[in-house]
Amino acid sequence: MIEARNLSKCYAARDKKGRKVYVDAVKQVTLSFDDRQSYALVGESGSGKSTLARMLVCIERPTDGEILLDGKNILAMRRPELRMKRAEFQMVLQNAQSALDPRLRVYDSIAEPLRYLTNTEKSDERRKVAEVADQVQLPAALLHRLPHELSGGQLKRVCIARALVVSPKFMVFDESVSGLDVTIRKQILDLILQLKEESLSTFLFITHDIDVALYISDHIAVMKDGCIVEQIRNAGSYSDFSHAYSRMLIESLPPKSPERTG
Repeated sequence: MIEARNLSKCYAARDKKGRKVYVDAVKQVTLSFDDRQSYALVGESGSGKSTLARMLVCIERPTDGEILLDGKNILAMRRPELRMKRAEFQMVLQNAQSALDPRLRVYDSIAEPLRYLTNTEKSDERRKVAEVADQVQLPAALLHRLPHELSGGQLKRVCIARALVVSPKFMVFDESVSGLDVTIRKQILDLILQLKEESLSTFLFITHDIDVALYISDHIAVMKDGCIVEQIRNAGSYSDFSHAYSRMLIESLPPKSPERTG
């Protein structure tokens, strides 16, 4: 179980006159994520959802608050202990192209977390890479290519395989279908749904689209101006949302959408 308690993130910035100001990107957020469940965090750009996601996987350190993994505060861990824990929480970044080293073959990009976060033997590495490539429906022939030789959908699959290969307890997908055409978008969403059924991981999907959240997750939290304004368990349709901001997000959806529910 992952639990965030009173997480806050404050950034120092400069105003138009060059004066130092402070921006609260995330404000006293408390959330819990049960084992083998899927969650979505919904909000507009600038709502703080990606900042919160980066804190949950320890890419970014909060200004205040705690993150508990199975009851233990990972923010209080020393560097060696935290490094060993990093295999347990992984993130699939929004921009697949920039997330991958352009000099590395696909095989090495997928194997890299195994090499740095685990003590996997070479023979086991080959087996695990082949298994996750098959799991995300990535043809074996592509493992020897460079990132620029792959399509956008294939790059997303590589990033998902890279996160899956260390069998994490907690996976975060940050806007993982943005920028894809409708057909590829649906394929990636269906792949994530399939992985959710097969995996022991807890999934958190970050999105600005309530349609996608309803399609992909069991439980939904809505974020505005750094705060969680609504949480819904077992969300099934638009009628489950009552907060004014959630209703505004629904009303701003395009008239027709493949994943629209309710």
